[in-house]
Amino acid sequence: MKLSSFSMKRPWLRGALVGLTALMGLAWQQPGTPALQKAALAMQDFYRLSRPEKAYLHLDKSVYTVGETLWFSACVVAADTHRPDTLSRVLHVELLAGSGRVVARRELRLDGGRSHGSLALPDTLSPDSYRLRAYTGWMRNAGPEFFFSRRVQIWPAAAPDAAASPAQLRAKAATARRLSATLARPPDVQFFAEGGALVAGLENVVAFKAIDYAGNGLDVQGQVLDEQDKPVASLRSSHLGMGSFSFKPVAGQRYHAVVAPGGVALQVPLPTVQPAGYTLHVVTLASAFLVTIQRQGGTSGTVSLLGQVRGRVAYSAHGELTAGHEMFTTRIPASQFPAGIVQFTLFDAQGLPVAERLAFAAGDPGLRVTLTPDRASYGPRQPVRVHVAVADAAGQPVAVPLSLAVTDAGGVEAGAETIAAHLLLTSDLAGYVENPGYYFQNPTSETAQHLDALLLTQGWRRFSWKQVLAGPPAAPEFGFERAIGIRGQVTLPNGKPVAGGTVTYLQAQPEKIYLSTRTDAEGRFLFTGLGQCNDTTRLTLQARTDRGKRNLLLNLDPGPPVPAGPLPVLPLQAPAALADAVQRSQLQHAAEIKLQFDTTHNVLLGNVQVNARRAVAADPRRLYPSGSATVLRMDDYPSARNGSNTALQMLQGRVPGVSVTGADPNIQVQIRGVTSLSGASEPLFLLDGVPVTIDALAYFPASDVETIEILKGGQAALFGSRGSGGVIAVYTRRGSPSYNPGVERAPGVVALRVPGYVCARAFYAPRYDAATARTNFPDPRRSTLYWNPAVRTNAAGQADVTFFTADATGSFRLAVEGVSAAGQPAVGAGSLLVR
Repeated sequence: MKLSSFSMKRPWLRGALVGLTALMGLAWQQPGTPALQKAALAMQDFYRLSRPEKAYLHLDKSVYTVGETLWFSACVVAADTHRPDTLSRVLHVELLAGSGRVVARRELRLDGGRSHGSLALPDTLSPDSYRLRAYTGWMRNAGPEFFFSRRVQIWPAAAPDAAASPAQLRAKAATARRLSATLARPPDVQFFAEGGALVAGLENVVAFKAIDYAGNGLDVQGQVLDEQDKPVASLRSSHLGMGSFSFKPVAGQRYHAVVAPGGVALQVPLPTVQPAGYTLHVVTLASAFLVTIQRQGGTSGTVSLLGQVRGRVAYSAHGELTAGHEMFTTRIPASQFPAGIVQFTLFDAQGLPVAERLAFAAGDPGLRVTLTPDRASYGPRQPVRVHVAVADAAGQPVAVPLSLAVTDAGGVEAGAETIAAHLLLTSDLAGYVENPGYYFQNPTSETAQHLDALLLTQGWRRFSWKQVLAGPPAAPEFGFERAIGIRGQVTLPNGKPVAGGTVTYLQAQPEKIYLSTRTDAEGRFLFTGLGQCNDTTRLTLQARTDRGKRNLLLNLDPGPPVPAGPLPVLPLQAPAALADAVQRSQLQHAAEIKLQFDTTHNVLLGNVQVNARRAVAADPRRLYPSGSATVLRMDDYPSARNGSNTALQMLQGRVPGVSVTGADPNIQVQIRGVTSLSGASEPLFLLDGVPVTIDALAYFPASDVETIEILKGGQAALFGSRGSGGVIAVYTRRGSPSYNPGVERAPGVVALRVPGYVCARAFYAPRYDAATARTNFPDPRRSTLYWNPAVRTNAAGQADVTFFTADATGSFRLAVEGVSAAGQPAVGAGSLLVR
């Protein structure tokens, strides 16, 4: 029950509350108790030492189909100030399937906290729900729950009226089975006591949330009953399955709710009633927070209240709770808080947190962005000029970098996340938040109430007081990435770390580089400064000890763990609000494929059914034609799996003309009858396609090898003079596409291909006013008519963007997002009509 109604129903309390409000203004004042000062300083130290970051991706649209390109603009900011100039210079972007498999990955070079790129969604991609996430290396210290993460639904590319192939029909049937099994799961209903606990004998506010399998809210109503099934309260959700009610629990009683979300009857227990404790009740008013503290049981003593936003303490005070005066209230002006989530925490006399409540401060409304097209409507292939103006709350112009998307208005997802919603809300909340943009699109008293319901049910995740009060955080495992790097750990076969070991870096292409480093006390190592634009670096890592021991394991960093739990199954049909946009996107993709064939003078075939099985893609590690080498498959030899034989030992006596003599480390290999022009006969050794010396294979265990392949004479001619002595190519299990880094570990030598920074592609936007413009081909652009990730307003806060419409007619949505150097989010929207 809200405090206002609580006071009205109890006139004797109303006067007491007014008096106590005045008393609070006198008794509750800064600087506070030593315990409160300690908490405030500990929290500031946490932000100063951990320097948390936030990442955000602005996507060009909400609806995608297989075969399209996902365009995005990236921004990384400091978590406390939201200023984009951070120490990280590398951003990792990944598209994850529901199984956790990485479908696509991009490494972006950050400049001033900004970058942009794209993900081509291949035609072979299965239509389904995916997770797009972005993170820096430094963010890994906090954990994957602090990464940027957004669900992305990718629909089939085939037009709805196209004949489905047998494979498509089988995939559709499998999806229907998965969806049926998923929909059979019961809804999830949870109850949350405001402040953290239900306290007997006090008026308690209890929030609730009902969601389906996908985390989306379900309307719910019902009753709260005691152990004797006597009703004590009723409940009804107000927004996305969330709501609240109040009641006074009795000590020793257990309460449960009877509800039926989605038509499924459930009996759900409420939190256990505590016989003594504190409640912390907050009412968000238009210009203030009304905070009420109650205590039941315990002894008299000092309690302290602290309110902070992203590490900035905006309110702190303390006072005495004595017998007969165990309830206090105070009014705190909202103007004291910057925009964002306010964390109110109540501390007892020992400085321990005993109650906590989240609220939202509107604060500075942020930057105002207006988008003004130069005409009311346009025809096909006509020029469009959009004027962009950005100003702060005082009307002063602001220079800010922005990204602009012009997309099919029918494909706009209601309540989609924006940079303002992410920075100010979802990035500091635990769990999935449905339609976060809703709370910012049209601020009203109703949306404020709905936002308060969200904060009553969604947990705070930025830090825990137990963690902060324990002292300075441990030394971070991951540093600020200034460039692409390779990290890992060297261990003995028994898992013991190898301290002070030597790890050698050998790079063959695009230039020859030799590096060496020592492992630390935990056997960890790092090579950084790798990666060039569009270049893939081919290299070999080798680990040894000072005594020459090579029977070591190289455990390369597998990357951050993937989130637990599957993603929602893609529905068989798009929701009604997006169905037309999905269909238009499918038709656009089909038109683009046809246009590619037409412009390259290829022959378009009619309906052709292909019954043959797709050929297995060639292994990218092999540079020579399949079938041209003599192949030894280690799975065919039991002795290769016992761990005692090396790769070179497996060659002994198994390949005619190949001679293996000596013992490790002085082993020698010769292919008889093959002599180089220089007279030397040592073959060229390859490890997963990378040239290495024989030393690199001297101790390489056969159990870690997939195949050994030998090329002689003309077979090795592809390698020129380097292969004049023949070629011995070793292919590891790790290098195989089926390798699972979470299960298998790399031996003391491993060959890698490290992708470099991705050079962002330019969005194709034809200009029909150019003399050389080609107008004899259709222009099917509609789902994304225009994308520009590099719009920047000048000192006057203005910019002009020009592009051309396509052949499609209808309504299009303009959307810009960005963040200023001062950390203010900028979000703007507009529309244009093509007749």
